[in-house]
Amino acid sequence: MTTGTGKSGNGTKPREQKLIFYHPNAAGTGVALQIEPRVKRREADRFNCFFMEMAAQKTVSERDGDKRVFPTFDWENKLTVKLEFPDLCEMLLVLEGKQDKVGGQKNGLYHDSEKANTVITFGRIPEKSGFSFGLSRKDKGTGQLTRLNIGLSEAEAIGLRCILQAGLFFVTFYTHLFAVSQEGVAAEA
Repeated sequence: MTTGTGKSGNGTKPREQKLIFYHPNAAGTGVALQIEPRVKRREADRFNCFFMEMAAQKTVSERDGDKRVFPTFDWENKLTVKLEFPDLCEMLLVLEGKQDKVGGQKNGLYHDSEKANTVITFGRIPEKSGFSFGLSRKDKGTGQLTRLNIGLSEAEAIGLRCILQAGLFFVTFYTHLFAVSQEGVAAEA
């Protein structure tokens, strides 16, 4: 298990940051999960939320002489879900122990888009010390079903809870934050 922050960009602009949980295994059936807050983005339907992306493991770890070749993940065929305020609150109910799984008595949270239906599952694993996060996506055109699932340790879940709790403020009240920061920049100029 590896957890880290991924950064993209060319170094001349502020970089986007993502929290990434890498869970490769020797069988090549591991999964990686990326979590990215998207606040005040230009894309009208892609801001003030969190995006979660999951990718299946593509290759296993190998040795090439004295060098270790790290496993890779199939980000080209990733599953993506946009989590807004109600979804984040459902996840926090689970992370704070107030509910066993998202959706209560339902089988998860249902998202319908133009191209696919996605079901988000997230819950405590009673027999283990941790949580399970899953995405199931059914393509409306082909009917193809893709499922990915990743387990999160208690330590990973605590970090995720803190990020989601803090993120709720930013995805809800972003206009106040950016209005103040822009006024401050204008006053300094």
